[in-house]
Amino acid sequence: MSSESILQETDQYRCLVYQDKQTNDIFLSHCGVEKCLPGYEFHTEQRTGYHLHVILKGRGRLHVDGRDYSLHDGQMFVTKPGEETWYRADEKEPWQYCWMTFDGNNAARYAENAGFQKGVNWRDCHVDRRQFYTLVERTLNRPEMTVANDLYRLGILLQYISLAIESNDATLPSPNREEADSSDVYVDYAVTYIQSNYANAKIGDVARFIGINRSYLSNLFKQRIGVSPQEYLMQCKLEQARKLLLETDAPVQDIARRVGYDNPLTFSKIFKGSFGVSPKTYRRQKREHKEILP
Repeated sequence: MSSESILQETDQYRCLVYQDKQTNDIFLSHCGVEKCLPGYEFHTEQRTGYHLHVILKGRGRLHVDGRDYSLHDGQMFVTKPGEETWYRADEKEPWQYCWMTFDGNNAARYAENAGFQKGVNWRDCHVDRRQFYTLVERTLNRPEMTVANDLYRLGILLQYISLAIESNDATLPSPNREEADSSDVYVDYAVTYIQSNYANAKIGDVARFIGINRSYLSNLFKQRIGVSPQEYLMQCKLEQARKLLLETDAPVQDIARRVGYDNPLTFSKIFKGSFGVSPKTYRRQKREHKEILP
């Protein structure tokens, strides 16, 4: 099973590239760490494999099939096979990240288990991101082409994916079917899921996570919370947007994308419908009011 590998190193970059796959079920093709220069940009089309990045420091932008996101340390992003992608380091706070690239018969399923369903390319990381860095460094430090190292690196890859899945599940309760006799339990699961995944959540995903019909979930939610799951999801998005407007200087279009709105105009319209003023006006009014308080 021994495979050929190439270790590439510069002052900013360490990357291990494999020439062969270890197994058909799941295999490692690349891994590395990079301290990007300001404005460094990477473009790719029709890329193979799942490239799972963990942002260790700094900020940057991710563009996938026409969708644009502003990301920062403490978040993860993935590029998937066949997507048109570019990502760029911030000019002032260029990001540093580590990554592992995996492919194989089980790759898509593992990516979905880690929270990256169809249309989802980023999310928050709910475990210590240094754990991912440590796993990548351990892999980079064993570049020699031996059967033992192949098995070692494959084991590290599985730990990396397992940690990503653990990160996705960290704030989510695991439904216990024997205890889920009350409808309140289903609603609790739904609320926790939405609060943890508001930027990317879809109500169908919430229902599948719990294991009940979407219509049934909607009825339970309205009885318990007073609004539909979709309305509650929108409330979560807007509340997070409100906090970002007050606590950061991020542009409105960046905030819109962070809370799951690809179109800033749509976001502004929905925000104004809820708060009575545009996001820019809301930020200005709240800050002016704060300045005149004794």
